Amino acid sequence: MNTTIREIDVHALYQLLDTRDRVQILDVRPAEAFQAGHVEGRRAAHLVNVPYAAFTADEAGAVGSLPFDREQELVVVCARGRTSRLATELLQRHGFRVSSMTGGMQAWGDFYVMHEVVPSTPDLTIVQFNRPGKASLSYLVASAGEGIVIDANRHIEPYVEEARRRGITIRHVMDTHVHADYISGGALLAEQTGATYHLSGVCGYQGPLAVDGKPGPLRIGNLDLLKLATPGHTPGSTSLLVDGRFLLTGDTLFVGSVGRPDLGGEVVPWARQLYRTLHVELAALADEVVILPAHYADHAEMADSGVVSGTLGDLRRTNEGMQARSEEEFIAFIERNMRPSPESYARIRQINLAALTVDAEELEDLDRGKNQCAASQGLACPTTQALVSGASGHGV
Repeated sequence: MNTTIREIDVHALYQLLDTRDRVQILDVRPAEAFQAGHVEGRRAAHLVNVPYAAFTADEAGAVGSLPFDREQELVVVCARGRTSRLATELLQRHGFRVSSMTGGMQAWGDFYVMHEVVPSTPDLTIVQFNRPGKASLSYLVASAGEGIVIDANRHIEPYVEEARRRGITIRHVMDTHVHADYISGGALLAEQTGATYHLSGVCGYQGPLAVDGKPGPLRIGNLDLLKLATPGHTPGSTSLLVDGRFLLTGDTLFVGSVGRPDLGGEVVPWARQLYRTLHVELAALADEVVILPAHYADHAEMADSGVVSGTLGDLRRTNEGMQARSEEEFIAFIERNMRPSPESYARIRQINLAALTVDAEELEDLDRGKNQCAASQGLACPTTQALVSGASGHGV
């Protein structure tokens, strides 16, 4: 009997997760791949991980263990969209209303959604690009037809296309620091658009592009920008103050936490730098300044509009890393919130410094999984269940 396998694309699934509570999702990848990163949304999902190998080993037992409502739609996710089709066909035979997510987690990792931070005017446009698979945020800031892209991810097409759609010429590209959690598209975007590439000079960039690494003023169109040295997450971390009203902080300051200063192995020295950045350098900025970070750790940081932001005044009251404390107390806070750094981060950093070249397959593998850049132990998804502990398998 021929069975038509229903599919759902990544955009449609994201919309469901953005608007509907308790979307049912079955992830059939191995447990270690699931723990490294999985589908998440602004609303709670009923997300369960059962490796596909469990179904091949004991189909009836694995199917019987699933806690899903068979009257509601179930979405099956794997690595690239092939194993999920097999699981979808199997579950259809057992009476589930089920769809396979096209392209799997690879498609999820390559997906971007855009939101305007404020309503655009000829003098000011700020577009926030959200890459849900990395919980990564990047920006297009523009005025009078000129723009700067900040913290571009590896896929440069969304920035090029959005700028073209809005009639904006990209004059500048800036990385707030050398990213360790994702492959930067900053240098490639600057090269392809002829823009000036901005990256702190202390980072050790080895690529062919000339780099403007100095803090100081910039101007695009009618808009004044200011590059501020904000070390701590890395020694070269730089933030961008836009029109005196918006601060793009990279991984220095998030809505719910601060950037972890331990990724370079210099926990205490970098934590001292971060303390001075947060509690001395940023002290001069008004409470009304809007913080626009490069990542988020939890969807609770996202407004109903989809934008991730917060005023500096609110963060001073609610963000634990911004609470008034002594330097030594801050270092103790950092040390309490450290966790192992992913092994891939050192390699990603070398790629972003143009000190290492890898093939396309390894590039894809390195660029997967949610970021781990916040000084936080992290929260497990309360709706996530691993029903078959110790099961192995290789979703593809």
